[in-house]
Amino acid sequence: MHDMKKTILVLATICISVVGWGQQLPQYSQFFLNKTLINPGATGTEDYWEAQATNRLQWVGITDAPRTHVLSANGPISDYKMGLGGKVFVDVVGPTRRTGFSFSYSYKLKLSETLKLGMGLSFGGLQYTTDGSQILLKDPNDVALSGQLQSIFVPDAGVGFHLYSDDFYVGISMPQIIGNKLQFFDHYRNTEAALERHMFAYAGYKFKVTDDIIVEPAVLGKWVDPAPIAFEGNLRVIYQDFVWVGASYRMNDAVVAMLGVNVNESIVFAYSYDMATSDIKTATSGSHELMIGIRFRKPSNIQRAAK
Repeated sequence: MHDMKKTILVLATICISVVGWGQQLPQYSQFFLNKTLINPGATGTEDYWEAQATNRLQWVGITDAPRTHVLSANGPISDYKMGLGGKVFVDVVGPTRRTGFSFSYSYKLKLSETLKLGMGLSFGGLQYTTDGSQILLKDPNDVALSGQLQSIFVPDAGVGFHLYSDDFYVGISMPQIIGNKLQFFDHYRNTEAALERHMFAYAGYKFKVTDDIIVEPAVLGKWVDPAPIAFEGNLRVIYQDFVWVGASYRMNDAVVAMLGVNVNESIVFAYSYDMATSDIKTATSGSHELMIGIRFRKPSNIQRAAK
């Protein structure tokens, strides 16, 4: 039974990560803490620079389940009119590995005294690697998945828009906009493997309940052809911009519990636990996501944030 589960997961991994019949990009339960991971338009929209390390262990208890690790940084430049950012990442699923880097740039258009629009682009590269020695094939002569290490590097780009004020934000983005094919073999050109164009859309609002408490609901929609649109919604309760608790529901997938702490307005810790609600719940104890961030604020900004 264990070997059967592993075989099924490997087959699903190949379909999702290489052929593109599903969501190719990593999943983040706490997307609202670093929107630049899914939208370059959000680059540099805060009044400080921030570096983050995000680590996600998906479906703990299942062999070869997804693992995602990201290091990122972004912040404003040129009197906050523009933003720069970058990230490096590795996403491992069974015998496949997706590593890469990207740089993002945004221009912030001031629409009113309180409303701005961030328009962003990202450019980088992706390397897909498949270890054929970890895959047991019915046909050992299958050229598509021979028992060797296969790798390909392709350029990548994305575009996004992020409309925001002090109280709310709305964003839409399209990663992997180039849609490059993954040509592992020069002599094997009839491939359907490609970087599928994805679409993300999200929105959130901060309700000031009292001087100490803010309630922030948010929604996120994800789409990639031919998969159906996936939605998730979450709710955070923030106390004095110091500690927060939250919960999220991901449609046909999981219920999420979240907790975060801001230390001295500079160091941020956040953790989330996903409890699966789909059929996979019988094989996993859940998913874990941990984020650690450092915010580089100017002294004047620290005093303003503390008020």
